[in-house]
Amino acid sequence: MGRKPNPLLHEFLDESLSFPEINWETVPLGVNPADAWEMFDENIEGWVPIWFPTGDLRSGKTFSEFERAYFFNEDLERILRAMRRWPLWGTPTQKKHAVAYALLQLFCEVNMFCPKV
Repeated sequence: MGRKPNPLLHEFLDESLSFPEINWETVPLGVNPADAWEMFDENIEGWVPIWFPTGDLRSGKTFSEFERAYFFNEDLERILRAMRRWPLWGTPTQKKHAVAYALLQLFCEVNMFCPKV
């Protein structure tokens, strides 16, 4: 049984589309966008990034595969809403760029490099 990526990642995973230009002044020191953009676990439903939490840090509860995919999707939508890009709109390249920035923000939040939006 093959696992399917999160539908929000459709354009993002299209290698024929370019990644956005990065304004390095807005990226926390030591953060490499490739870490946020290239580490997906294709064996998990939704292709959740390997850096996304596997459980609740406060309660210690471990997430199932589907809970993890759900929370990943919720966080991605939350960030896209804050960017005023939800529902996702634009050309395929614009969609890829929006998701790339949202993933970078989520990566920074998860690793406590920046506050939640």
